[in-house]
Amino acid sequence: MKKLLAMLTFVLALAGCGGGGGSNVASNQFASSNQASNTVNVTVDHTFGLVNAPYVTVTICAPGTSNCATIDHVLVDTGSVGLRLVRSAVPSSLGLVNVKDAAQGNTLAECVEFGAGIAWGPISTVDLKIAGETASSLPIQIVDHSFASIPADCANAGPAMDANGATSFGANGLIGVDVLRQDCQTSCLVAAASIYYDCAGSNCTGVGVPQAQQVPNPITLFATDNNGVTLSFPAIGAGGQGSASGTMTFGVNTQSNNILPASAQQITTTVFGEVTASFNGLPMAGIVDSGSGAYFFVDPSISQCPSSFSNQPWFCPSDPTTISASLQSVSGTTLGVSFTLFNAISELGNGSNAAHAGIGQNIALFGEGELDLAMPFFYGKSITMGIQGNDDFSEGTPPFFAIQS
Repeated sequence: MKKLLAMLTFVLALAGCGGGGGSNVASNQFASSNQASNTVNVTVDHTFGLVNAPYVTVTICAPGTSNCATIDHVLVDTGSVGLRLVRSAVPSSLGLVNVKDAAQGNTLAECVEFGAGIAWGPISTVDLKIAGETASSLPIQIVDHSFASIPADCANAGPAMDANGATSFGANGLIGVDVLRQDCQTSCLVAAASIYYDCAGSNCTGVGVPQAQQVPNPITLFATDNNGVTLSFPAIGAGGQGSASGTMTFGVNTQSNNILPASAQQITTTVFGEVTASFNGLPMAGIVDSGSGAYFFVDPSISQCPSSFSNQPWFCPSDPTTISASLQSVSGTTLGVSFTLFNAISELGNGSNAAHAGIGQNIALFGEGELDLAMPFFYGKSITMGIQGNDDFSEGTPPFFAIQS
């Protein structure tokens, strides 16, 4: 199975480890109560015991009907593409029907590899409503580890993230709003490289899937605000906060509230939604990823927390440490970025705050050297994800992200 670029990595809050600090008071409401039709609230909270997990509420309907259900705590992930809902969060009363593989006529399923494990399950179709936007007949994945038999190449990629339903998944689902139009693009046209499967009964085999039948970026199916999204959050101080509130605004330069200013730092990405990062003099892939709860990169020069605190390689610098890197686009444009890294024991020790800036782990996700600019990077900024303008990567507007501090 070809690994999909999908960087969702949940970070558990640590309790009873000593240290701590910061306020338990929720941040001021960042979003206006009189929002535009293309804007929805995003909330970082502790409902699933995670840190830096940004959630939205969505409504799904059986296609073409008023038979609908509202699902809260759907995680916003700028590092992947597509709407994926945990089976237990989808009412059976909706009567959703599994999509059939056009070539074989059997149920179409998918295996997506994330940093925290795999999301396995069949493809279905819904009408999605979020803010004032609608994506009709939207293909989505129903995450269900009990569906059919998980193929060996999928099972070997990691544990099922929904093994204990939404509790282990860390959300009732996720909405992937990366800069790409489909979740696998041309990589899945050939069965040998595909993450899609044709399932006859419990037997599932890899199958090539045209781009038009893949799980798409839901934004691309909106009527007008369909070319990108901006996430905006207030700054979070040292010690963290009990929760945080921000906004997600759909569209780029389509309405008066989503105009990208000339001062925004903009950089185009590859077909995989990556840029080339230079960190500590080494080139590596770089991504902007709200689905990861902490920065992930490798730097042995920064002190790590003792194993008595956690068996995970958290960074524990004695003093706040500024991390700097440069990002380079496909066209050669260079953008400098920096962030402050805090001591994880001081940040996470009391286990009560959901929003933390400046926490990170000394990890190369998927065993590769990558700079993951995770959810902490979003605090105090507006970050725009501009979706590629055409299914053919060589045509239309190239994918990009832009940063406003």
